[in-house]
Amino acid sequence: MSVIDVKDMHCEKCVERITGLLTEEGLGFEVDLKERTVTVDGDSKEVNTAIEALEDLGFSPKLRF
Repeated sequence: MSVIDVKDMHCEKCVERITGLLTEEGLGFEVDLKERTVTVDGDSKEVNTAIEALEDLGFSPKLRF
């Protein structure tokens, strides 16, 4: 699992947008609004797909190391 910080995720609408797009991408993930994170179940390719999708939505994701 990899955790992506999405500090500019502020509301339930953000969660809905993220959930919709990552579901379309076929990724296993969990969105945590309180912590402002997206946890991706998968390999580095899937994590990169999630990061690119978040960027496409206008967010500034940062992979947590």
